[in-house]
Amino acid sequence: MLASALLTLYTAAQLASGPLAPLADDHAEGTPWCAPELSVLPDDVCYHRGPPKKDGEPRVLVVFLHGLVQVGADWQHNQQRAIVRGAKRNGFGVLAPKGIDDGSEKYPGMVAWPTGGKARQAHEATVLEQWRKARKVLADADDHYDRVYVVGFSNGAYYATSLATRGAFEADGYAVFAGGSFWGSATQRRAPIFVGVCSRDKTTVEGARELVRSLKRVKWPHKAETRKVGHTMADAHLDHAMAYLQAAVAKPE
Repeated sequence: MLASALLTLYTAAQLASGPLAPLADDHAEGTPWCAPELSVLPDDVCYHRGPPKKDGEPRVLVVFLHGLVQVGADWQHNQQRAIVRGAKRNGFGVLAPKGIDDGSEKYPGMVAWPTGGKARQAHEATVLEQWRKARKVLADADDHYDRVYVVGFSNGAYYATSLATRGAFEADGYAVFAGGSFWGSATQRRAPIFVGVCSRDKTTVEGARELVRSLKRVKWPHKAETRKVGHTMADAHLDHAMAYLQAAVAKPE
C-alpha cells in the first residue's frame, strides 16, 4: 500500500514536466511497452498529455486500444505514435493501456484484449481497474478532462464495441477502425459510435458493415464512413471520427 501511494504521488508530481521514466521494470528483458517519448503510468499505461483547456471548449481524453501485438515485440509503438499524431492534430490527450499478455484464445502469444467470454471473466475487472487508476493519477496531478472517448483499432476495435454495446465502460463516445462487432443492445448507455470501415481489409470489412447494419437496426447513434484502405487507422478516418463524436456529444441525436 505504501509503495503504491508513493508511486502515485511520484507520477502525479512529474506529469507536468514531460515524459516520465518507466515506473516499473516489467520489461527489463525486452522492449518497453510505451514508446520512449510517452509518459509511463502504473500498469504500463502510456500517456500523452493533451493541450490546456480553452475557454468554451471541452478537454478530451482518448483511451486508445491497440491491435494484436506479439508478446515482447514493439509493434505497439507505431500504433501509439499514430494515435499521438492524431492527438496533436485534433487537440486531445491519450491514455494507451496495455492488453493481456497471451490474452487471445485464437492467437496465442499475443498481447490482446479480453473479447471472449472466458477472457472477459478472467481479466476485464483488472483491465478496467488499471484504466481507473491511470485516470486517478491524472486527477491527482490536477490534469482533468471533460470528455472521454474510446478509440479501438483491430483487436482493440472489437473490444471497444464490446464495451460500448454491453455498457461495460462509461465513455462519452467510441470510434473503431478495422474491426468491431455488435454484442447486443441491452444497455441503456448508448454513447455514439463512429465506425471506420476499411474497404480493402478483407478480414474486417464484412464484419464492420454488419456492425453498421446492427447499429442502424436498433437506432443506436452512430456514423459509418468507408475509406479505400487496408488494415489500418487512416488519419482522415480518425479526424472525421473525432469531429463526429464532438458534434454528437454536444448535440445528442
